[in-house]
Amino acid sequence: TPSAALAGSTVYTVTITGGASGVKDLAGNPLASNFTWSFTTASVDNTPPAVTSVSPVNGATGVNINTTITANFSESINGSTVTGTTFQLRNSANTLIPATVSASGSQITLTPSSALSNSVVYTVTITGGASGVKDLAGNALANNYSWSFTTSAAVDNTPPTVSSVSPLNNATGVSINTTVTANFSEAIN
Repeated sequence: TPSAALAGSTVYTVTITGGASGVKDLAGNPLASNFTWSFTTASVDNTPPAVTSVSPVNGATGVNINTTITANFSESINGSTVTGTTFQLRNSANTLIPATVSASGSQITLTPSSALSNSVVYTVTITGGASGVKDLAGNALANNYSWSFTTSAAVDNTPPTVSSVSPLNNATGVSINTTVTANFSEAIN
């Protein structure tokens, strides 16, 4: 039994010594000659995963408020390491946005629990290091990975209304030099 794990992708040779100073059976008969065999250990993945693409892309503007955030990696990810702590979305006030997270193969997904706010910068962070996202071999994302995007502006579908007028409707005796004004419920073009 080796005292430490064997190195990956390495050829090892084992020799059982025979002859007078070698291995003997219970009656004292020695193994006739040395017995040797070789084997190669499996390759070991020591490469940390890397983020290859994200959606929405860094710096995107006009992002739909019902968007789902995804990150793709260079290799499959251990889904148990993708949690609400290791994959987060925060608004410009640094408030954590409630969401569900999942992993499938080399992609992780964050789905906000409700629509995002309009015209807000959001930052996504994937945690790296020992307590972060890891690949199937246990290699962690080397460093935290963050990017930001801005949601679309709110669409105003409410028509303006007249909130007051001067002179008042059906007013009588209004000066012939009066200024006629109308006030609206919102700014007018």
